[in-house]
Amino acid sequence: MSDSNEETPKLESADMNGGERENQLRALAVRIGLPIEDFALLSRALTHASADMEKPARDYEALEFLGDAVLGLAVAHRLYARMPDRTPGEYSRVRAGVVNRRCLAHIARRLDIAPAIRLGKGEEHSGGRQRAALLADCMESMLGALYLDRGWDVALDFVVRVFEPELDRELAADKIWDFKSRLQNYCQGRHIALPVFTVVQSEGPDHRKKFEVEVKLRGQPAGRGRGLSKKEAEQDAARVALMCEGIDVG
Repeated sequence: MSDSNEETPKLESADMNGGERENQLRALAVRIGLPIEDFALLSRALTHASADMEKPARDYEALEFLGDAVLGLAVAHRLYARMPDRTPGEYSRVRAGVVNRRCLAHIARRLDIAPAIRLGKGEEHSGGRQRAALLADCMESMLGALYLDRGWDVALDFVVRVFEPELDRELAADKIWDFKSRLQNYCQGRHIALPVFTVVQSEGPDHRKKFEVEVKLRGQPAGRGRGLSKKEAEQDAARVALMCEGIDVG
């Protein structure tokens, strides 16, 4: 489904090797649950610029550009749906952990898309089929092809299903992200001055000293925390400040 006036190239017999290419792509789509219908578009998405064919097909680079945008929006959409009260900085941090090349290459390997990628002989012999950058590019170009062929809702559903394990991992890591870092990120996301922590009291013997720390936001006291070290008291104060700002601290 596309609003573009550009005509999708048909799969020529020279490209298909008697239908073998289309059969290969159909098998891949069924195996990974890719609900694409335009296999010419999928073939382009999995064709590297080095591919040596009698009638060269356009390679995946334009679709990769589109797929990158689709992936970024789909992950952002899913993040907001799962945790609608986080800061832009927090969203960006989690999203970056999901849409990077390492993660994309990992998913491409998990889906085993490498055998379906068309490469030139030189790229093949140099191990290009297993290069992380190439696999990541093809993963994005597939998403671009799916979006053009079936539209946003189908592309979003596929991204959510395939990328959810990586998103779960990033969100699990986010839960143990320390309160002080979260508070600083909260301030950066709202373009306000970073929090200021001040020890307001310490008592007890050196080997068992207790600290009380106050944190200020916007120049005003925002919370106090206590602990057996300055760092522990700062974390507690940051937790209180986040709660006062209406942020769920789990």
